[in-house]
Amino acid sequence: MKWIALAVATGLAFVSNAASADDATRRLAQLFADACLANFGHLDKVEAWAADRHLAPILNPKAVAVFAGQPNMDGTMRSVAGGGIPGSGRAWAVGDGSGHFVLATRVDPESCVVWAQKADPTEVEAAYSRVVEDASKPGTDVKLVEDKNADIPDGRVHIRVYRVWSGSALTGVALAMAAVSRPGGPFQAMLETQRVIALDDTINPMVPLAPPKN
Repeated sequence: MKWIALAVATGLAFVSNAASADDATRRLAQLFADACLANFGHLDKVEAWAADRHLAPILNPKAVAVFAGQPNMDGTMRSVAGGGIPGSGRAWAVGDGSGHFVLATRVDPESCVVWAQKADPTEVEAAYSRVVEDASKPGTDVKLVEDKNADIPDGRVHIRVYRVWSGSALTGVALAMAAVSRPGGPFQAMLETQRVIALDDTINPMVPLAPPKN
């Protein structure tokens, strides 16, 4: 997985340094590269990364439900898309001059997610396209598995997911993106890595299409 992570990180760096990219997109791309790509396959390292930078954990249950999954009836955590095992779902707030961001992890499925409260959706999609392009290396099967638009309470979200497979469960990854047409909701952009164990795995990106239930 290291060579894929390096290629993707390089692609993000290219986009984040482009003159047309806004500050929020640059920060989103950098967080994704540093927290998720560099630590792919090691959620404990993502947590250590957050701790080393003294990121504030998000503890409000409704906020955690939006960014990292929501508790099911027995009190364990599950992703919005389904599944669930105890301990799934942690989130941290990341704030700086370029905007407000959230870093989150899931255990089921194993994922690292970075959210931006506000970011230019066109720039986010351009950054994501560069990620996919740089992941497309000889010997790697890169397949578009989802590309759709959906109405949500705060606008219209574009969801795109690619599977990157190089023949091993150790390196298989799904790269997911969500970009919302307008700001005002809990997020406007999301980038995610999700582990792919088998070539035919179902991929469930962390995109809450409805508000969490009370």
